This record gives sequence, structure tokens and C-alpha cells, in this order.
Amino acid sequence: MKIDDVVNAFNQFESERNLTKEFIAEALEESLIKAYRREISVPDALVDVEIDQDSGEIRLCHKFEVVETVNDDELEVALDEIDAKDLEVGDFYRIEKQVNELGRAAVTLAKNVIKQKIREAEKLQVYNEYYRLLNEMITAQVETVEEKYLVLDLGKALAIMPRAAQMPNEYYTEGQNIKVVVTEVNKESRGAQILVSRATDMLVRRLFEIEVPEFKDNLVEIKAMAREAGDRTKVAVFSNDPDIDPIGAFIGHQGSRILAVKNELNGENIDIFEWSDNMVELVKNALSPAEVIAVFENPDNKGLVVVVEDDQLSLAIGKRGKNARLAVRLTK
Repeated sequence: MKIDDVVNAFNQFESERNLTKEFIAEALEESLIKAYRREISVPDALVDVEIDQDSGEIRLCHKFEVVETVNDDELEVALDEIDAKDLEVGDFYRIEKQVNELGRAAVTLAKNVIKQKIREAEKLQVYNEYYRLLNEMITAQVETVEEKYLVLDLGKALAIMPRAAQMPNEYYTEGQNIKVVVTEVNKESRGAQILVSRATDMLVRRLFEIEVPEFKDNLVEIKAMAREAGDRTKVAVFSNDPDIDPIGAFIGHQGSRILAVKNELNGENIDIFEWSDNMVELVKNALSPAEVIAVFENPDNKGLVVVVEDDQLSLAIGKRGKNARLAVRLTK
């Protein structure tokens, strides 16, 4: 097997795997240096490799430092032993070698080094691509359903969605396409470890960005959000334009916008209310749909006391206390 095979393989990698010529040249240089050192059994040999990226021509030179007295004949050569009048002590004497004369073992080593470099480059490409997608929403396909997690196919990588990141009101099947948010990307020896979620608040935010142009254009904004995935989300909204009703912008004509988000969340309830810098007003709004009579400060524990009519109490508290719990999280 000739070293030309290695070069041809690299040209193929450039076109198929989106690797730059610079990376290919660097990897090939490293692989040839290691292969040549193995060939001559001198692990510290001084070797230079030059590659013409246009023609593919490769020059490999074995270097020796020019000295008066040789102490290490693997690295040095005496000045009086070489026929090079332009060299002085401290210069390097170069002997050009034919790359195609490398033995089979050396070529195999070169190929293995190349493959390793390519694997590392591909892992880094995947990591960088998905790291840029942190907190962004993407579409993934369910590949495997396990008891404690899902394995999702993102296209160029696999991701894990732990049970805690799943919506409790959903059941997933292999081959199903779902929208998820990338929550974590870590470097590991086997490649990037990617975690995604459907339970994060960010999923609701990203869905509204799609449905509400005014939100994407920053004419209205989400000031605060509290979510119990699969059950209820409360969203405090605010308008930066006095002519735009923030609640109406998020709900849409005949509820079309909020309905689209709810459908994506498998029917999860979404309460939209107006943000206020006044804590009393904010608490009143946050407890909607319950009607609040009054809100008082509690000087003993620096909390708030909320007063509602008897027939509004269960509505204010919510099923299993969720409405009140979400309101507390929103107003902290």
C-alpha cells in the first residue's frame, strides 16, 4: 500500500466530511512524522514534512543538527562529515526522503493517526455546532424509549432527555418527532454529551417567539414565567409599545396564538397576565383567573397576605396548590 492512498483518502474526507485543507495538511504532516519515526526506530528524530495543498506534493526531510563533536548520532552530525559548505555549527543538515518508500507498518500507522485526527475533528465539530444551540429549540426524532430517559436523534448527534426533562402528560414512541430545547452540551471522550428538555420554561418562550412576531421583535416581552410542565404555565408579559396590548399579542385573534403553543405542549394550560412593577398588582395578576380582593404585606415574615372571596379560594389555590405555587415563584 502506497502513501498515495493516504493522500487520496484525505481528499475524499475534505469533500465528504467538511474538513478544511489546513486541517488535512496538519493531520497528514503529523501522521507522516510519526510513521517515519516508527520506520527508522528513532522516536525523537527531527523530521519536517511540507505539503503543497494544491498539487498534493509531499516533501519529508530528516534533519540533523550540525555540531563540532557528535554526542547523539540519532540527532546530530559532525560538520566535517557533511558536504555542505553553506552550513555552520548550529544549522540543520537535511536529508530528503521518499515518502512512497515507507513500509507497510509505517503507512498503517499513518492511516491510524489520520483516522484518529478525523474522529477528534468530527467530535469537535458536533460539540461546537450543538453548543451554539444551547437554549435553542430544535426538532428531534425519538430513537429509543427507556424507562429513565429517551434517546433522540438530532441529525448529526444523539441526545438524552432524562425523565425529569420530559412532560408527565406525554407518552413518546420511537420515530416520533418532537420539539425540544438544548439544555446542556458537554465534551466527553466519546464525543459531545447533549441533554435536551421539554419541561424547561425555555420551550414555552421559544414557542411564543414563533407564534408572536411582536415578541420576536421585542415590542412585547416576557418579564417572568413559572411552569409546571404538562399542567400549567404562568406568563407575565409587558408591552414596550403603548399601542400594543401585551396580553392580546400573546393570545392572538380568537386565541389562535396561545392555542398553537398549547397544542405543541399537549394541552398544557397557559395563563397570560400583565406584568407590574407594583408587587401588590403583580400578585393580583399572577393569581388569575381568581379574583383577588386585597393584598397586604405581612411584617412578621416579609410575605404577603392575599384576600379572596370564599368562592374564589379554590381557584386561587388551584389544583393541589399549583396556582398559588406558580404565583409565588413568579413574584419572588
